Amino acid sequence: MEMKEALGVLAALGHRSRLELFRLLVRAGPAGLPAGELARDLGQAASTVSTHLKRLTEVGLATCERQGRVLRYGINVDCVQALFWFLGEDCCQGRLELCPPPTFRIQQELEGLQRGPRAGLEQVLFICSRNSARSQMAEAILRHLAPERFRVASAGIRASEVHPWTLEVLQEREVDGSMLEAKDLGEFLGKGPIDTAIIVCERAKEHCAELYPFAQSILEWPFPDPVEADEAGQLRAFRVVRDQIWDKIESWLEEAASGYLRMERN
Repeated sequence: MEMKEALGVLAALGHRSRLELFRLLVRAGPAGLPAGELARDLGQAASTVSTHLKRLTEVGLATCERQGRVLRYGINVDCVQALFWFLGEDCCQGRLELCPPPTFRIQQELEGLQRGPRAGLEQVLFICSRNSARSQMAEAILRHLAPERFRVASAGIRASEVHPWTLEVLQEREVDGSMLEAKDLGEFLGKGPIDTAIIVCERAKEHCAELYPFAQSILEWPFPDPVEADEAGQLRAFRVVRDQIWDKIESWLEEAASGYLRMERN
């Protein structure tokens, strides 16, 4: 990558919305994502997102493929690799202390877990697409049922806001939701050891499959999205999913007490 090309790529990533689109495309992996879905994830008008995607495509960071009436965008791996090589070889002059591998911290955390038991509570991270309902309920319920055993958090592939019905249905079961806030998955990758990651929706499952292994154990508990229920039945849908999550966590804790905590180890 030449200096002029690198300047264009870095300038494109210097805009918050384009950087967030870049992160979403990286997480989507080779399959990419339709423009409409990216606009929904970003919470911006389709026309605005289209302009940002056009810019990412122009500088070579994104690819665009038309599938019928849908434009599907993906990450241009060659361009991203060239950018890292430019930064490592040209800017940092190959100095290893300035340009460690991008997954170095995540790998360190995993290696620490694999070396054996550590002090403190086990870290459990619930993941869904927007961290507004299912993962938030799971976080609060596990913290309520087993506060002495786990440090619990939740995150979204693209965090939005905690849905009001989430707090309402938790309060009905006398579960404290005052600590809940929407968080992006990037806040956790490489920032600390994750013993168990639990993916609670299909959409997040698709994204996480493309990530560098970031937890010692990854479980899949897909639940229906209560937000998609019609307005008249939405509160009931939240209650149903809350109870499903509660039952699943209780069952998991019983298995843990019997020595079967690790249902799947990657």
